[in-house]
Amino acid sequence: MRYMWIPHTDTVVVVTCDPIDEATPAPPSISAAADLAAAQPLRELLVKASKERGKRVSARDVSGMNFAQLRDALLALAPLDREHVIAVNNAEASYWKSAQGFRVDWSDKLLGFDCGGQQWVSEVVMPCGTLTAPDKRDLQYMDELLAMIEATDLPTPAPIEQRWTRRSRARMSPAHSEGDHDLHSWVGIIMYLPTADDEQRAAITKRFWEYNALCRERLWPKFGCHQHWAKIELPDDEAELQRMRKRLAERFPLDELRAVKRKFDPRGVLGNELIDTLLLADEQLPPRAQQTTD
Repeated sequence: MRYMWIPHTDTVVVVTCDPIDEATPAPPSISAAADLAAAQPLRELLVKASKERGKRVSARDVSGMNFAQLRDALLALAPLDREHVIAVNNAEASYWKSAQGFRVDWSDKLLGFDCGGQQWVSEVVMPCGTLTAPDKRDLQYMDELLAMIEATDLPTPAPIEQRWTRRSRARMSPAHSEGDHDLHSWVGIIMYLPTADDEQRAAITKRFWEYNALCRERLWPKFGCHQHWAKIELPDDEAELQRMRKRLAERFPLDELRAVKRKFDPRGVLGNELIDTLLLADEQLPPRAQQTTD
């Protein structure tokens, strides 16, 4: 199960993936035609917003566009205009209300969520009690995140994705804990890159890192959050890099990791700039250009 929170609206999309009992008839799937019709608020907004910006887009031009294509096209018109992004979010909320239903198929044939084109994403995980006694800090985090967004001028597109997992036994997992029934919640924020214009992409990137910095400073320490390993980016600022290294050293058994690395990978073949910079900063690694895989 996951939630997809839509900022500046009262809409939370709840998505569940449930096994079908072969003895029970499957619920009817939402048709492609119904899904296409549900996106009509996005089409209408795209035609209207394009006209307001001096672009000629007709209803016929957008008639065959699906939800993700429409959202990308809408955001491309003014990706950093907060009021425009809020209008897009409201149109998206209308879409989800009309598109709710079932899709039935093998799990490898169902796309859980079409998140569109290129994007910046940051995702963190936090402990939130146990399966039998959740502490509700996951929802408190969302309350504070949404309130923070409302109080800023940040353009915050949808969704803010929230999901849950049980604990991981892997000691380098950000969701590692000791209790078998421990519960963890993951929250991901997003900004899209719907344009090929380098200057505009750089401006979106700058705003995304401002968004991420607010979360890092105001929420992560309070809720014990740590980043998804695949969503970490090396900071440009040296002071922030040192803070990141300190945070990781406090959370993960880096001395043990380094010892294992020295034993099994003394030449640093199984590494990369990100891992070496964040986790192995005190190690004397060979120059990467000299590493081989013989």
